[in-house]
Parts: sequence; C-alpha cells; structure tokens
Amino acid sequence: MAGLLDILGSLVDERVGIIRHVEALRKDAGAPDFVYMSAQTCNLKVLNPRQHLEGFIGTGVATDRARATAKAVGEAIERFCATNYAIDAFPLATFESARFPCIQPEEFALFSTAQYAQGEFPYSPFTRKTPVHWVPALDLGTGDAKYVPAAMVFLAYDQRERDETPITQQISTGLACHSDPTQAAFSAICEVIERDATAITWLAKLPRRQLRPDTLSPRNRELLARLAQQSGVSVKLLHLAMDHGIPVILSIRTSTVAEAPALVAAAGAHLDPEQAVRKSLEELAQLWAFSQSVKSQRPKFSPGRRWANVVDIESHMVLYFDPANVHLAEFLWKSGDKIAFSEIKNLSVGDSVRDLRLLVEKITAVNHRVLVVDVTGEDVRSFGLSVFRAVIPGFHPLFMGHRFRALGGTRLWEVPQKLGFPALVGEPSTNPAPHPF
Repeated sequence: MAGLLDILGSLVDERVGIIRHVEALRKDAGAPDFVYMSAQTCNLKVLNPRQHLEGFIGTGVATDRARATAKAVGEAIERFCATNYAIDAFPLATFESARFPCIQPEEFALFSTAQYAQGEFPYSPFTRKTPVHWVPALDLGTGDAKYVPAAMVFLAYDQRERDETPITQQISTGLACHSDPTQAAFSAICEVIERDATAITWLAKLPRRQLRPDTLSPRNRELLARLAQQSGVSVKLLHLAMDHGIPVILSIRTSTVAEAPALVAAAGAHLDPEQAVRKSLEELAQLWAFSQSVKSQRPKFSPGRRWANVVDIESHMVLYFDPANVHLAEFLWKSGDKIAFSEIKNLSVGDSVRDLRLLVEKITAVNHRVLVVDVTGEDVRSFGLSVFRAVIPGFHPLFMGHRFRALGGTRLWEVPQKLGFPALVGEPSTNPAPHPF
C-alpha cells in the first residue's frame, strides 16, 4: 500500500496522468463508518477505441484514508493495464493448430451442454477447434509457459470483433496491482480462489458454519462493529471451507431498515484467516455503499419469470434489496453451527515468496494449475508497480446474469461430496435462485 501512496503525485494528473483524479466519496446516511475513496483512470478510449467507457473508476474502502486511497488507485490501475493491450501481438489459432503450448479448452469451467442448447445463448462451447487469440502465461507450479485465451485476461475485449467465437463472459476476477510483483500475483490468485468458493457454495446450496464474533481479533471486531452499528442491522461471518484448505470468509450484512439494502454479501481469501476476515469485511462495506447508491437509482425491480431480468451485477444486488428475497440466502447460515476463529488454521509463514509458493502448492494438490499473466504496461512498470491476472483453469467463475451461471467444469459436481455434503444430481439440483454477489 505504501508504494502506491509514495508515487501518487506522479500517477494523478487531470490531463496526462494514468489516474485522472482521486477523491473522497460522500458517506450516505446510515453508511458504515469507513473512509470511501474513488480513483478514475484517464480516457481509455484513446488507448483502446473498442473500450465503451471513457475510464474505469476504482473504489477503495477502509478505516483510514491512506489504505482506502491505495485500494482505489490500485483497482483503477488494474483496469487500466487490463484494457491497454495490442491484440496483434497475440496469435489467433485453435488449440489443435497452435504451435505453442496451450491450456486444453476442456480444463476451463464454463457452461453446460444444456446451457449451450438454450435459444439465443450468446456463448459457444470452447473446444479444440475454437479459434481464439492466445496470451502467454506462466504456470507457477512448473515454471513453464502456457498460453490461455486472451478473453480470460483482458478487459474491453469483444470476442466477436476479434474474429473469435464468444466463449466466456468478461470479468475482472483475478486482477491485482502491487509494488511487489510477488504480492500482486498472490492477491490475484486469492481472488480467483474466493470466487470459486463463493460460486460453488451458492450453486450447491452448501450450509456454512458461522464465526463467533467474540473470538475475532480486536481489529476485526472493530470492523464488524462499524458494519453492524445501525439499529436493525446484523453481520454474519461464514467460513467457506474448501478442498484446498485455504481460508475463505464470506460476510453477510442483513438489515430491516427500509432505506437500506436487505442483504449484501462479500468474501475474502488469504492464507492468513485474519487477513481473509479483514478483506471480507472491508469489501462488504464497499459493496454496501455501492448497493445503497444503486438502490436510490433503481427503487423498483421485477426479476421476471425464472429470474430473466437478473442480467448484471446491479440486478443481482437489487434482487436482494427486497426483504422478501432474503430467505433465498438463509441456507448459508440456517444450520446455526458456529466455530471459534482460532479453529481456522493460519497457513501463512509471513514471507511473501514462501506464501506464494504455498498457495500454488495448495491448488496443485487438488489437481489444478495456477497461471499468471503479467499485464503491466511499461508506463505503469516505470513507477515500480506490477499488475497480474491470475487464471486457474477449472476453478468456477462467478458470472453475472442468472442465465449465465457457470454449470460446466467438474468442481461443482465433485467438491461438495469431498466436503461431506450430498452430491448434486444433475442441473435441476443446483440452486435455482440468483446469487447476491
């Protein structure tokens, strides 16, 4: 964080800066007591004419201005780098025709056969005969170079405009910025792990154990208190135990206040459960602020038949503004099982290089690869920053739009029973409700 703040003056300029401006956001009435910051990138259309937005806005929330600012600027720089690419540098080929080592298409968790068969489904099966642009990535488990689809690396990437068959939704999961390349890669990987755990928990309707608030560290108890200080508000922390053993924490804020969203949820992953809890709670505060803003702009929403109108991040959130829909998420905490924070093992050794190695070993142990792509632009690198995109083939993405939930791959169908839960029996046994994330 300190590295970003040290160079902030060089990054920010209204006319020529990578970041156009950084500002504090107004805290709405009833908002949790955090500092809310935003950072807007320069005009990205100049760099990428196919970009539909003039710039990305990064947001950061923390209990102090410095940390919130660093998070907002880091997020904006992630988007800047992921959008600023030269597609001609990356070959267009099928897996079968490529003369370079590619990840096999069948390794990725995308959509099911039944989903592809739906009328006007916008994505096609990713097969060995599907032409895509490929980007070199580093396999952290072997040290080998492996190529992955560009559509899974870059943003503002229209697959049809690239003469490709659309195979996946554009998401920002797995992007991270840091002054230490090792920590950037670590954070990027953790985000992919977090989304996989959240997606599988939701789709398989896995009941989770709650953390007892009184067993948290003083710092995290303070964060929890800030989020739950309003009358009618409750915050729960759930441990999303997975096959790899890496701590993932899901925080859920429910409210009976009419003006507030009825339910907001966020997650965090880290080898150190202390950090996973902190990340989850800070993200919860950030998403609550975003949800409150959306709620004021979209006071009425009809989800449609079979959730047909739940099509993007905003509609996923708006669905859970209504107290009548909170019951859809109650399976998460309904068991009432609780654990002490100390029951979650701290896997971190306190060294960034060794922690990254351990993180990769944990994922490799469950038979998945961990790949990273260095998407750092030279202008960003000149400031001593690094941006990575992490890709873990087979880990479930958290797509937006209920129709586009990822029902392909193997983890959704194998991990629940490994954790001691009943196995899913076909797609009809998956959660029929849209996720709130």
